[in-house]
Amino acid sequence: MKVRLAILIAALSVALVGGAETALAAGSESGTSPVFAIGPGHTFIADIPGASSTLVRTPDGISVTLQTTGLPAGNAVTVWALVFNDPGACGAGGCGEMNGDLSVPAVHGSVFHVTGHIVGDNGTFAGRVSVGDAAGAFFGPGLLNPYGAEIHLIVRDHGVALTGDLLQQQFNDISPRFCNVACADIQESIHQAHG
Repeated sequence: MKVRLAILIAALSVALVGGAETALAAGSESGTSPVFAIGPGHTFIADIPGASSTLVRTPDGISVTLQTTGLPAGNAVTVWALVFNDPGACGAGGCGEMNGDLSVPAVHGSVFHVTGHIVGDNGTFAGRVSVGDAAGAFFGPGLLNPYGAEIHLIVRDHGVALTGDLLQQQFNDISPRFCNVACADIQESIHQAHG
């Protein structure tokens, strides 16, 4: 009787472990990455102490939270997701927006507005990109591969905050080009692909 009970427990344990792996694979995955300051051409300037972004991947899309400092207080600032749906098709140096990898057909690159608002020196941003939302993309086919895509989050300064409808355009327009005099990409956070 004890032997049968031991076999039953062992079989149940194997079934539960197998079921847990399936649930994990079909569920969400979360990763946190540092945020760093960038200059023209998205050149690395310096890590931003205490700043980070968290990306949660699900079968339906990605959710983004980014907390940072060193922002231009009083400006309209946005966060954009640069999506490399097939990072294996990027160039030899890895995926890079300045290398033209977003435009390589096999990469299936896409650019999304995630969120935006008027900031102080510190800022917290949160938003979501849904799978297959090509209509919400500034460029490309949309997010096709939430677990396997490499995601670059770009913090973009749109200049001093305007008012009314113009302010709404500054931080909600699907185009990253709507600026008050000038725009600049000022920070970045990179999330590598997850299988």
